Amino acid sequence: MKNVRRKFCLILAVLLIAVIPMSACKKSTPTDGTAEPTPAASEDTTKTEEVAPADPIQEELAKGHVTLIGYQFGDNSVDHEAVLAKLNEKLEADINTTIELRGIPWTDAETKYKLMFASGEEFDFCYSGAWIGFNSVATTNGYMPIDLEKVKTFAPDTYAATSPDRWKQVTVKGNVYGLPNINAKIKNVLAVFRGDILDKYNITSVSSPDEFVNALLTIAAGEDELLAWNIGNAEQNGRMRGTLYSQAKNLKDVIAGVPFLSVDMLDDSYKIFKIYEDPDYLKYLETTQKLADAGVWSKSALSNADADENNFLAEKSACYIADAYDTFNRNDATMKALNETYANRYFEVNPGYKKIPEGGNMSMLSINANSKNAERVMMMFNLFETDKSYYDLINYGIEGTHYEAVGDTKFNALLPKYNDFGGFTVSWGTNNSNLIRQNATVPQEQIDAYNKSLAEDSIETPLATFTFDDTEYKNEIAAITNIVETYMIPIELGLTDQKEGLEKMKQKLEAADIDVLLEAVQTQLDAYVAEYNGNN
Repeated sequence: MKNVRRKFCLILAVLLIAVIPMSACKKSTPTDGTAEPTPAASEDTTKTEEVAPADPIQEELAKGHVTLIGYQFGDNSVDHEAVLAKLNEKLEADINTTIELRGIPWTDAETKYKLMFASGEEFDFCYSGAWIGFNSVATTNGYMPIDLEKVKTFAPDTYAATSPDRWKQVTVKGNVYGLPNINAKIKNVLAVFRGDILDKYNITSVSSPDEFVNALLTIAAGEDELLAWNIGNAEQNGRMRGTLYSQAKNLKDVIAGVPFLSVDMLDDSYKIFKIYEDPDYLKYLETTQKLADAGVWSKSALSNADADENNFLAEKSACYIADAYDTFNRNDATMKALNETYANRYFEVNPGYKKIPEGGNMSMLSINANSKNAERVMMMFNLFETDKSYYDLINYGIEGTHYEAVGDTKFNALLPKYNDFGGFTVSWGTNNSNLIRQNATVPQEQIDAYNKSLAEDSIETPLATFTFDDTEYKNEIAAITNIVETYMIPIELGLTDQKEGLEKMKQKLEAADIDVLLEAVQTQLDAYVAEYNGNN
C-alpha cells in the first residue's frame, strides 16, 4: 500500500510540474467574452524587448554595392567620363551604387533600342518616351511594371512631387511602366518680327489675329524686295493654321499628319469633327486668300522648301513663327550679329490660348523587365530628380568647370569648357521644372511670361498622351496625307481657287474613307479617356 501511495504521489508531482508552466503561458478566456483582469500579484514583470520595424532602404543598402547599367541616347560629350566619375563618387557615398551609362547613337536609335529588349540584354534602366516606342515596348514585356507602393518607399520625394495625372500618362493597360519626369513643359508659339521693320511702319502691337494680319498687310504694302512672311513648306503652313485658326479655338489634331480631324481641348466629350465643315475654318481661308492676294508670301511658295525661320535668318522676310522662347533667343543673337538694328520682337498672337504640357509619357526612365535592381534604380531616380546637387551635375556638369551657379535658379555659361558637356541625355527623363536653371542671359520678363502661361493657360487632359493605333488604317492615312499636300496646302496658301479646291478636297477625302477613320479614332479616343479617368 505504501508503494502504491508513493507511486501516486510521484505521478501527481510530475503532473503538477507539467501543468504549472502551461497555465503560466495560457490566458484564460472568460465565457462572457470580456477580458478577465489579472491580479497584480500574479503579473509577469519580465519585459520583452521590442524589435524596431525593418527599414526597407537600409535593408536594400545592406545587400552591398550595385552597379546599375543604363542606356541614354547620343554620343558621349567631351567630358562625359569626367562628369560620370564625379556622379559615381556621390552615388557610391549616398546609396552604395555606381552606374555604367551606355549610349545609343542617334543614327540607329530606333533599331538599337528595340533590339536591346528583343535580345534579352542585361541592363537595369533606360531613357524612354512615346517618340521612341514606349507603348510598344511596354505591351511586349520590355519594361518592368512599377509598383507605386515601392516608389513611395524607395523614391519618396519623387512620389510626393509627381501628380496623379503624371502617373496616368505612363500607364498602359493598367500598369505603370515608367518613372516620369515632372517638367510641365509647354510651348509658347510666338510671332517674331524684325524690330527695324516694325519701327519703320510704327507697328507697336501684334497681340491678336487681326493685328497680326494687319501688320503683315502693312509690311507687304510697303516693302518691294522683302516678303512680309516667307512661308511654304507643310510644317510652317501648319503653324499658320495654328496662329490664325486653331489656337483661338483651342483645337488639337487627333492624328499626327492628319490636320482634318480635330477636337476642342475644353470639350469634355472629346467630340472629333472635320475642320473643313467649321464656319470659322472657312473664314480662316478668306483671311489667307486676302494675305496671298496682297503678296504677303510668294506666289511660288509651294516650291519653297525652306522653313520661314530659315528665310527670316537669310534676311528674306520680316516675320517667322517661333515654337518657343529659346528659339527666339537663339535666332535673335544670330540676327544681331548680322546687323544690330535687326533687334527682334516677339508677340503671342493668341494670348491665353490653352496649352497641353508635354505628357509624362514623352520623357521618363523605365526599368528593364529583367533587372534585379529595381529598388536601387528608384533610389537613384529619386536623387536625380529631386536632389539639387545631383540635378545640377547631370544637367549642367561640374560647377566651376562647365558652368557657374547664379543663385538657385540661373547659371552663367560663359566658361571655356561649357560646350564640353551638354548634360546626360538620360537627364531628360528626370527633368524637374522646380530645379531647372535658366541661362543668366535670358531676360527675366521671358521667364515670368513663361511661368505665367504655364500656371494660367496649361491644362491637364488625356489628349496629352493619346496616340491613335493606325495598324489597320495605314492605307487611309497615306491617302489622306497625300490630300494634305495636293489640296489643303494650296487652298490655305490662297494659290488655287479656294471654293473649287475645297469641293474637290472633300470628294477626295470621302473617297479616302475620312468618315471611317473619324469613327475609328473616336472609338479609340473614347476608350482611352474612359481608361484614363479610371486610373486613380
